[in-house]
Amino acid sequence: MSQTAARNFTVDPSHPLLKSDNGELLDLLLLEDNDVDAAVFAGAAARSSYNLNIRRANSLEEFHAEITRCPPHLICADHRLPDGFATEALYARNQTCPQSPFIVITGGGEEEVAVEYMKNGAADYLSKRQLDRFPRALEGVLASYKNESLRRLAELETERLNKELLALIRHVEGERDDEKRSLSRDIHDQLGQELTALKLGLFWIQRELSTDEYKVTTLENKVKQLLDLNSSIIHQVRDIARSLRPVVLDQVGISAGIETLVLYFNQRESIFCGLHLAHLPKELSTELQTDLFRIVQEGLTNISRHSKANLAYVRLTGTSEGLLLEIGDDGEGMNPSVTGEDHSSQGLGLVGMRERVRGHNGTMKVTSKRNLGTDIQIQLPKAVND
Repeated sequence: MSQTAARNFTVDPSHPLLKSDNGELLDLLLLEDNDVDAAVFAGAAARSSYNLNIRRANSLEEFHAEITRCPPHLICADHRLPDGFATEALYARNQTCPQSPFIVITGGGEEEVAVEYMKNGAADYLSKRQLDRFPRALEGVLASYKNESLRRLAELETERLNKELLALIRHVEGERDDEKRSLSRDIHDQLGQELTALKLGLFWIQRELSTDEYKVTTLENKVKQLLDLNSSIIHQVRDIARSLRPVVLDQVGISAGIETLVLYFNQRESIFCGLHLAHLPKELSTELQTDLFRIVQEGLTNISRHSKANLAYVRLTGTSEGLLLEIGDDGEGMNPSVTGEDHSSQGLGLVGMRERVRGHNGTMKVTSKRNLGTDIQIQLPKAVND
């Protein structure tokens, strides 16, 4: 493929040229003014293994009308035409349907002209004296098209992943700073103050006990206050520890960990979340358990922040192939761009989930419709401890 064609080359994964080996009908526009040459070409094309529909234009004027009316999948054009040269047809192709491979047909002694066509984006050339080579030429053109399409798709996917990765890194760094600020504030504003109050209360008891005039009832009330304060501090310490690391996984495993997430969600939110766990393998790798926990945690966070739902669900079941995790709600749904490459807060939450799934060679499918809720299906292969 020439540099000019490569610059104009865009990829449509549904293009019939990429499905030609499966018998997809290919629309070929032949620009040829000579009836005999057109018949010879049609005979050569009939020997091709591809499913071709050939329509014909007799002049450049007809060619312009045809590609405007219905852009073809393939173009074959005679160099010399009654109203000009096929260079004009190639230029029109570059403007109208640059994905359509262009094959120029030259007459005797015109092979040097073909070089200029190739420089300007033609895929191949044929001599009228060798039209029987068309099936082989077509095979080469389609193979080149498919290879270039795969390369461009790989480039586009790499670009998309790089953008997602950079956005995710910025997002994670921002969240890490937010978590540090939140943790610092919680420790300073809550634990610090309450520990100070506990210390002052203990000093008060010490002072009262040093006198003979303290009242037992007053002392008992103060001790009760300090015990309540101590219980509050214990709960806060547990909440902070839980936000830093899912300790429950180390203690009782993924089932109890997800049950805990759903339990706290139902206690905290007005949305009710149902939970179904079934047929889980007895041993899963530590990494897989942690990522499952974080995926469910992120899913519930998204539901809490964005869904405006009444009901939600989490289902984790073991299958013959591994694990199936489903997270969904009956809320207002998401904008389709968020399920793809949107780098908003909600979109990056999905990116983070997708990256965790990709790390285990799994797949993730997000289905969302406005006012009909969102469903996330994640397939993960089994990964047990060594």
